[in-house]
Amino acid sequence: APGSLRFKALYEGQAMPLSVSLPMLEHMGVRVLEERPYEIRRDGGATVWLHDFGLWRADAEELDIDRLRDNFQAAFLAVWHGVAENDDFNRLVLAAQLTWRQAMVLRAYAKYMRQAGFTFSQAYIEQTLAAYPVIARHLLDLFLSRHDPAAEAGRDEQSARLEGDITAALDGVASLDEDRILRQFFASIQATARTNAWQRTPSGEHKPYMSFKLKPRKMTEQKGDVLA
Repeated sequence: APGSLRFKALYEGQAMPLSVSLPMLEHMGVRVLEERPYEIRRDGGATVWLHDFGLWRADAEELDIDRLRDNFQAAFLAVWHGVAENDDFNRLVLAAQLTWRQAMVLRAYAKYMRQAGFTFSQAYIEQTLAAYPVIARHLLDLFLSRHDPAAEAGRDEQSARLEGDITAALDGVASLDEDRILRQFFASIQATARTNAWQRTPSGEHKPYMSFKLKPRKMTEQKGDVLA
């Protein structure tokens, strides 16, 4: 049916608690319409539960499922294992075609903004980014173009192009509050001197926290009401 999607999860030993899985899926921007559990008993092995979820999303027909499937599944697992937070930043996995690690970048900036005394709540910040997924994608791409070690070639040109795209897109934001939020992200990313986003632990895993070093002077160059 129009807008419908299906998602299957295998869980060993016992049925997956719906009180945990349903909010996770809702935070990823889909509405859960139904859940059908199937018990699979294996000879000489633990029971496995197959949970078949019926989901709905208004723009489901526009999604490139083959491209987004792995990112969606990886994000679900990251939240399930407590590696990623369970909040509406995960909506950007589908809306802005981000990985869960890339959504974590924007979440980290939002945490910084809140710690620095930014007026708006995290919930409103999440809502704003989800409402403007193209700008959210551009913001993440600007962060990548400035700091990804693999993006050395043409770094300055790409960053300048993205800054122009973001500036043009911001002119189309009608709400003053949403404009302030998006410009704060823009200014924060422009002010970032370096980050640990690509550093790994001795075991090869990404570090479980994300940090940035910002140049405060850059923050005052962005038009609008942003942090000094």
